Amino acid sequence: MNQELLLPLLVLTGTLILFLLIFLRRHKSRQQVEAQSEYIAGLHALIAGDKTGALEKFRRTVRLDTDYIDGYLKIGDILRSEGDALKAIKIHRDLLIRPSLKKTQRLAILRSLAEDYIAVQEWKNAQVVLQQILDLAHKDEWALSKELAVYEEMGDWQGAYDITKKNGRLNKLEKKTQMAAYKYEQGVQLTHLKREHDARLRFRESIKENPSFTPAYLSLSDSYVRENRANDALVVLKKFIRSNSEKSFLAFSRLRQTLFELGHFGDLQTVFLELTRDHPEIVEGYLGLAEIYEKKGEFLRAVEACKQAIASDPSRIDHKMILIRLYNKLGRCDTAMELASELANNLLVAKHRYICSSCGAVADEYRARCHSCAKWNTLEISRD
Repeated sequence: MNQELLLPLLVLTGTLILFLLIFLRRHKSRQQVEAQSEYIAGLHALIAGDKTGALEKFRRTVRLDTDYIDGYLKIGDILRSEGDALKAIKIHRDLLIRPSLKKTQRLAILRSLAEDYIAVQEWKNAQVVLQQILDLAHKDEWALSKELAVYEEMGDWQGAYDITKKNGRLNKLEKKTQMAAYKYEQGVQLTHLKREHDARLRFRESIKENPSFTPAYLSLSDSYVRENRANDALVVLKKFIRSNSEKSFLAFSRLRQTLFELGHFGDLQTVFLELTRDHPEIVEGYLGLAEIYEKKGEFLRAVEACKQAIASDPSRIDHKMILIRLYNKLGRCDTAMELASELANNLLVAKHRYICSSCGAVADEYRARCHSCAKWNTLEISRD
């Protein structure tokens, strides 16, 4: 080709390419602006509760700009919220394949994917994704919280225990109570497998974590009973009553049954006497004594125990009803009738309590507006 013609041709070709690049760039820039506009419109629709409209806007966003990661994220999140988590999983997994993702984008995608797996109860996959988040952000509180919830859903109580043990955000009591609960749940699992010895070890570990964790004591005594070791069960129940006196009434039925099986009826009286001596504010000790005295035919002593219970807590009615029964047995019918009439009158004039159906706040008198949440006509008579 003639050298003189080649140079102008090259200049013309270069100029055309330059114009084409400028055109494409401007076209892409316009599409990106439109995509941004559609995305913002989608957010507004989402805030307004219009998920269908939002979904259409976000789909329009990614059609205009296929690199708009947040648009794809929102599409998947909406699909999951509408019950189609499997499609959401596909969208979010495909996003992870994209090259050159920023750390913030990868974390956002992984969070959505974890929620997808949780929605379909694929706990193992959720666990893997949450660990990927923690590999990128070691102290991510959202991921740590979700990981604990996943361990609980899986019934992996040792995993939940280990996570809680490393959690520095919980105060000491919360941490000990939660760790005790996980050891307790391990014990329950082992009882279902008929591994009573191993279960008792876990119940003891639970008590060691939190000496006030009631279920561990009760389940430990139950385990001994299942293996016909009533004396060992009795030791556990007595320890529980002495160390957790305010909840001691929870052990009384087990204690009665165990002592009766051992033929130690007198020991039950001793336990209640010690309870009333050391903790006179606990009504159950007096009621337990009243029951024993009544069964032994010692009605006067039973009456005195009931009176002590009334002095300890005048608001309760169970000890007054027992006292009415005892007066009848003693032939003191006038006294029984007088007490019964007094009790009936007190119940009739007792004030109603009202509970707000919206927030659960309790009030002693009816009001048109709840004092707590300020909503109107929400107070209802409490049935408790």
